Amino acid sequence: MNNLGLALLVGVVAGLLEWDIYGGIHLKAARPIITGTVMGLALGDLETGLYVGGTLELVYLGNITVGAAIPPDATCGTAIATALCIISGLDREAAVALALPVAVCAQMLQMFMWTLNGGFMHKADAYAAEGDIDKLCRLQIGGCIMFFFQGFIPAFLAIFLGADAVSTLVNNMPDWINTWLKVAGGMMPALGFAMLFVMMYKKKLLPYFIAGFVIAAAFGGTLISIGVLGMAAALLYVNSMDEKTERRRGRAGN
Repeated sequence: MNNLGLALLVGVVAGLLEWDIYGGIHLKAARPIITGTVMGLALGDLETGLYVGGTLELVYLGNITVGAAIPPDATCGTAIATALCIISGLDREAAVALALPVAVCAQMLQMFMWTLNGGFMHKADAYAAEGDIDKLCRLQIGGCIMFFFQGFIPAFLAIFLGADAVSTLVNNMPDWINTWLKVAGGMMPALGFAMLFVMMYKKKLLPYFIAGFVIAAAFGGTLISIGVLGMAAALLYVNSMDEKTERRRGRAGN
C-alpha cells in the first residue's frame, strides 16, 4: 500500500474512533486501549496496537473532563502514535512518549471544532423556534460529521507528510534522545496511576494501596492476578461496611 493509501486508512480509522465521542455512538471505542487495538488491527500489527493503546490507557485513566475544560485529545494522540510506531518502526516506548505532545496539538483542532459547533447550535435554536425539523436534523448530522474530520485531518497529515520523515528521524536519532524517550514512556503509566490516586485518595483506603504495591513489587505477577487480589480486597471492605451498617440498624431498632 502506498503512502497515500496508508494515510487514508489511518485517517478514516482515527476519524471513526473520534466520532464515537461526539457522533452519538458512545461505544467507548475512543478510549486509548480500544483506539490502539483497532489501529493495530487495521495496520496488521495487533500486538503493537495493544501495547501502545494499553500503556496510554494507564496514562489517561485518571483524566476526567470537568465542565467546559477541553483535555488533550487522547484518541487522536493514540491513533497517530500507534500508526507511526507500526509504519515507521518507531520504538514502542518512544511512541508512548510521542503520543502526549501529539494529543496536546490535536487539542487545538478540537477547540476549533467546538467553536464552529457553537455557531451551529445558534442556528439550530433558530430552526427549532421556526419548527423546521428537517433543517434541524441536517444541521445535527453536519455537526457530527465535523468531529469525524477532527480525527481524520491530523492522522492523515501525520502519515502522509510525516511517516517517511519520522522513519528517517528515528534511524538517525542520537542514542541519548532515544533513551530519554524510552525513559519518559516508561514513566507515563506511573503518572497516570498517580493522577488516579490523587483523585481517589482516602486515608482509610491507604492500607490497601500499600499492600497492593508491596505485593506487586515483591512477588510480581500479572495485572490480572493483581486485579483479582484488588477485587477480593474491595469485596472484603464492602462486606465489612455492610456488617457495620446492619449492626447500627440493629442497635437503632432496639
